[in-house]
Amino acid sequence: MVYLQPNHSKMNINYLLIFQNETIFKDTVLYDLLIALLIGVISGVIASLVFFLILRIFKPKISISPQITRAIRKNDEGEDEYVYKFKFINNTRSDIENVSIDLFLMEDYFNGSAKNYKSKNLEVAQPEFKFLTGKGSKNDEIHNNCVQMTIKEPLEELWNGHREWLHLQIDSKHSKSGRRKVEVKTYKDPTTTIVDGRFDSGDNFNILN
Repeated sequence: MVYLQPNHSKMNINYLLIFQNETIFKDTVLYDLLIALLIGVISGVIASLVFFLILRIFKPKISISPQITRAIRKNDEGEDEYVYKFKFINNTRSDIENVSIDLFLMEDYFNGSAKNYKSKNLEVAQPEFKFLTGKGSKNDEIHNNCVQMTIKEPLEELWNGHREWLHLQIDSKHSKSGRRKVEVKTYKDPTTTIVDGRFDSGDNFNILN
């Protein structure tokens, strides 16, 4: 019987050649490029994740009152008139900028069998302003992160609630990240939305009679 002995010297030479080839490859420009490319891809993924988290966290956070207040005041002719107000609060830690407010009276109607919508832009006292103080730097005495906005329209004469509703949108930009966000509020029923009284000051929507 013949026994075959393994050729250890040949195997050692093959391992040595593989090791030498790996060493030579590591010293090449191609290896450096591959390492640089891998580092670039990993860095890009990490940067994208950080940027995504920043956009998720650093964005405007605005709360809008669920109701609209109604109060009586004298007009220029000395007659009584209703004044309607809604309130919103900047709950963002930072300031927000380029704030714009749009209030629409929406109405649906049918054109044949198709349902359509039309809108009327309602005037508010100050539809735009440059910035609104954030919650982190607000003045606790004057609550300058809160806004009570007057609607300069005879609201109840225009809005009867049969087919109309109010659509309020507040657009703003985060002062640090530049992220924009539009906060939307819909008021459907004037009988439950409009409440006599005035808003309390501070970070709340309490209504005082």
